[in-house]
Amino acid sequence: MAKEQTKSKRLQRFVLVGSLALNLLIIGVAIGVAFNGGKPGAGQRFDLTVSPLTRAMEGERSDAVRDALRSSGAFERGVRSEMRRDMGALLETLRAETFDADAFRAVLMRQRDRLRVGQETVLGAVSAQIDDMSDTERAAFADRLEEQMRR
Repeated sequence: MAKEQTKSKRLQRFVLVGSLALNLLIIGVAIGVAFNGGKPGAGQRFDLTVSPLTRAMEGERSDAVRDALRSSGAFERGVRSEMRRDMGALLETLRAETFDADAFRAVLMRQRDRLRVGQETVLGAVSAQIDDMSDTERAAFADRLEEQMRR
């Protein structure tokens, strides 16, 4: 019975760490694309969220999405510092002799909430740009988006 509980806790820990890593990967890619502007030759990225949308934006529309993320403050220096501190707290929790699952989950939820703000900002900015497009611009955007999705 004790061995089963230990296995269950290990599996739960693995799933939680994996979930956090995936969330950080997704938002990191989205932010990287937004700040990079999706320039050609910037390297291949794997993304499950908004990166294809942001890379398909061109010119002023791409700049507007990037500027919206920057002006939102979602990932300003203080927020990034909090994220680093929380990653340190996760490591401490994982290395502790007695694993505190509640503390671990609390840190994960704080990280998730911070990442969600960035995702919502990017999605809102992309949506606003698409709403503002003419039929011709939207069709061209759809073609670029399809190309991004093929990559």
